[in-house]
Amino acid sequence: MTTSREDWKAVRDCFVNSFRHYPLYKYMVLDPLKRDAFLRAYLDANYDVTVGSGEGILLGVKVVEGCMEKMVGGVLFVPPSSDGCGWAIGSDEPYWRAYDKHGLGRISPEGLERVKRYEAWENDHICTKLGQSRIPMWNGLFCSIDPQYASKGVGTAVYKEAIRIMSQDWAKRRATAIARPQVNKDKKLIKQSSLGQMDKPNLDNDATLVRKFIRSLSLKNLHYNALLHHRVTPNCYNYKSNQNSLAKPEDDNSSAPLVVAISHSDRAAGFHASNGFNPILRIPYCDVQGNVVFYTHVLALDPFCTGKVNQCKDSFCGKTKCVSPPEIAFSTDTKPLELC
Repeated sequence: MTTSREDWKAVRDCFVNSFRHYPLYKYMVLDPLKRDAFLRAYLDANYDVTVGSGEGILLGVKVVEGCMEKMVGGVLFVPPSSDGCGWAIGSDEPYWRAYDKHGLGRISPEGLERVKRYEAWENDHICTKLGQSRIPMWNGLFCSIDPQYASKGVGTAVYKEAIRIMSQDWAKRRATAIARPQVNKDKKLIKQSSLGQMDKPNLDNDATLVRKFIRSLSLKNLHYNALLHHRVTPNCYNYKSNQNSLAKPEDDNSSAPLVVAISHSDRAAGFHASNGFNPILRIPYCDVQGNVVFYTHVLALDPFCTGKVNQCKDSFCGKTKCVSPPEIAFSTDTKPLELC
């Protein structure tokens, strides 16, 4: 987990290098001479709304070269919303205010217009429907490895650690929320002893789940699995052969969240799918003339094996014109995961 604004700048530079030719951002800013500056401002605005406000976490991926550490990528997560439906910061308004603050319109007025148009479309066609499923979710807002280090197994090697940190943060946030004194409509404090009794067992169960998760994904085991089991991920549960499960079926994990990724690249969606994410939806995004400019993918990871992936899929049934996810192409040295 990153600790400073300097860490963010290093991760942001990796994002810019990785996203320069990404379908969504190529569409946002057609002029390649303006795209890098626009991306830096766009990413800074998103950082301020999420991590800067305390509503997100940023993970940095570092490699050691000689005696030096170098930031080569990262993941920006947004946690579940306080009401347990979807993820936090569901409104576009905080982002749009931040875009004005960081001067996206001065860099490219057309780019800012396209950003707002796409994000309003995504909110209507994807985010709102996911929220209606009543499932708590983490949103992997940005995730990338610098192109210099891409396709070398770095992203896959750190997936388990990223999910471990995310899950640990979720348990901490939940414990804090439940322990915090409540305030009623008359502004009178309600003592902790009067909190609903149903919350306390859930907290115990959540903590137990994460303790099991952390024990199973110690750094020593992570290093071993990253080298020898390149495609084993936290939601691949074969109880006879795989000891990396977070919870046994009898554990109460009904309040545990899914992890959702929204991607705008078939290649990126294939990477997520090969690392345990379940394809949920592939839907075309069209420009104002009605031309398809890219496909938006929705994928879900179920690290606590809640069994809610199908429920997540059902939130789109009959409401969105869906396009079936393409077959994922794997290189000759890998094979698809057997998902739970």
